[in-house]
Amino acid sequence: MAWRLQPRLRTWPPLALTLFAAAVAALCVLALGLWGPTRTPPPTLILSGDGHPYAYARGAERLIAGAHKRIWMLMYVIHMEEKGEEGPVNGLMQALAAAAARGVHVQVALDLGEPAKFGQEPDLKHVEAERWLYAHGIHVMLDEPNRTTHAKVMIVDDSIVLMGSHNWTRSAIVENREASVVLSDAGIAKDLEDYCASVPGWDPTY
Repeated sequence: MAWRLQPRLRTWPPLALTLFAAAVAALCVLALGLWGPTRTPPPTLILSGDGHPYAYARGAERLIAGAHKRIWMLMYVIHMEEKGEEGPVNGLMQALAAAAARGVHVQVALDLGEPAKFGQEPDLKHVEAERWLYAHGIHVMLDEPNRTTHAKVMIVDDSIVLMGSHNWTRSAIVENREASVVLSDAGIAKDLEDYCASVPGWDPTY
């Protein structure tokens, strides 16, 4: 009687081997995703004009709604729509007010505009927005009379930056050819925060 020293080995069918290898690869990818470093989202471009209705307003409102601790802004001009009108600028301002109401530190610097010259009316572009922001608990200030703050920048939670050519005006958001970008970059955010701190009255601890 013959004795077998080891049992007969059965090979897996090719399909089973393929499925097993795919499952192992998927588990490895999942493990790397869970334990590896968090991937920084790529920059996002936001355009205005034909084919891009309200894209900037929607993107900015999402960033404001997602803020947890801080929103800092430099804005050349904010032109609000008529009181009670549901326009894109009023929507953005209401989003800032809602953020401040839930405890987010919102700080905005506006351009004062050209000083009044002989025979000319003073530039009052900042007045309505300044009053509205102040009335809604937002730390707002004006830049120096002899300097133009032409930047259009929003920094959220020390890490996300929205910057570009968009003023907060209906024409910029809806009609003009404008371009802005959203970046997730703590280094750029820090540099811009330091830049904001050069505006008189800015509170770097806020």
